[in-house]
Amino acid sequence: MNFPGTIWSMRLALLTATLLLCATVALGHEEDEGSHVDSALKRYTGQITALGRPDGRGDIYSFRAKRMYAETQFGPDELRGWRLTILAGKRYANVFEVSSNSGDEIAVTADKGPLNGIKVKDVFVVENMRPGAAKH
Repeated sequence: MNFPGTIWSMRLALLTATLLLCATVALGHEEDEGSHVDSALKRYTGQITALGRPDGRGDIYSFRAKRMYAETQFGPDELRGWRLTILAGKRYANVFEVSSNSGDEIAVTADKGPLNGIKVKDVFVVENMRPGAAKH
């Protein structure tokens, strides 16, 4: 049974879905600096295991962590200058810059503010955003 307009409405729906898909793909590949993350850049996920000591004002700039899906700890200052993004908890999607790390302790710069609000078991990712960057 064919109702008038059914074929045309189906074609219109298919054309709309195709256009939306193409627009989404095109937007995901903008040439804007900083919007593209090279898959060859190193990145690691981790989980917070303990909070660092607060400074004189009560602000926290460090924490202890464990790498997820890896048996080893981070090498000393391996993460210096890397971008750290909180992926869970109250500070979800907040971005910081790693100032130093030693084994399982990670400290961030004060540029983006303190880590206040993070909790044990929050998850994060660290990414080396500088192509060809050598370890400090």
